[in-house]
Amino acid sequence: MQKGNLFDENSKISYTIENGEAVIYTCDDDRDSMVIPSELGGCPVTKIMPYAYSGKHMKYIRFPEQLHVIDHHGFSECRRIEHLDFPGELRTIGNYAFYNCIGVTFVHLTPYIKSIGFGAFKNCEKLTEVIQDKKEDCDISIGSILDDLNQAIHVTMRHLHEDGSYEDAKVTFTEHYYEVVANVASMCKQFESTEFGSGKYMRYCLGMDDVDYTKYDSMFYVLLRGDPLRIIVTVAMDRLMFPYMLKDEYRAQYIDYLKEHALEAGELFVRDVDMDKLHYFLSLDVLGMEDTDRLIDEAAEMDKPALTSVLMDYRHSHFSMADVTFDL
Repeated sequence: MQKGNLFDENSKISYTIENGEAVIYTCDDDRDSMVIPSELGGCPVTKIMPYAYSGKHMKYIRFPEQLHVIDHHGFSECRRIEHLDFPGELRTIGNYAFYNCIGVTFVHLTPYIKSIGFGAFKNCEKLTEVIQDKKEDCDISIGSILDDLNQAIHVTMRHLHEDGSYEDAKVTFTEHYYEVVANVASMCKQFESTEFGSGKYMRYCLGMDDVDYTKYDSMFYVLLRGDPLRIIVTVAMDRLMFPYMLKDEYRAQYIDYLKEHALEAGELFVRDVDMDKLHYFLSLDVLGMEDTDRLIDEAAEMDKPALTSVLMDYRHSHFSMADVTFDL
């Protein structure tokens, strides 16, 4: 180990050299786009020490490719960061490493991350999208994030193959939260908690090495007890469009739900201007003529000619003039 802290004038970083690797202790720089250098003192940067970047104001950050460890509180209170795309060599994310990073909306986890510490993503309340890369011989780390957060998290499980190809599965771990109230009728000071949302049960479908997709699909009925229609439709569509390990019986259950709620589902895709989901939804042939006409009117009112055209094509190909009745 090289004695004493070194300082890089260009990046304003204080660091040491340990066993031929650079370890970052502090950074005096503070800018919107932060690029952590891949080398310092001619050595690869492999570790970020506690609080090294805590409280910075960056919105964008690029990590060095050979980074192995982000120690505890390394980026805590960086409230403007939006995306976290971790490098392939990262192995450890320490306790509270991204605590209170309230601007984070997206995280990409590589397959080789072995440990995410307690509270690493605590209070990241805007985080709704996670990609988890998955290799056959590696455990996954998404569970630690789901333990920290109660909101709905849309997860893309990216199953990587040896030939470089991959297959995506999309699953949503729904919201759950507790409401604690005082029991005023009790002689002693007592509190009672009520649980809301299906998220607790959906999180049971996550294993150490992958999602249990059969268990996940079998829990669909739990969502029907009270989750918002948008979430339920999202779960059904994502499993149908990315049918990794999807059994026929569960494919049928998702299609049956969409058929029963065809108008409401179609309205979501039209209002979101989601062409991919609209195209797939129409391919299921669950939409009736009257509901199709209502969606055409809505798309026209929104002045979305591409949506209107797709729906008109569907109407012309599925319903002939013989289907139209006239009031006399």
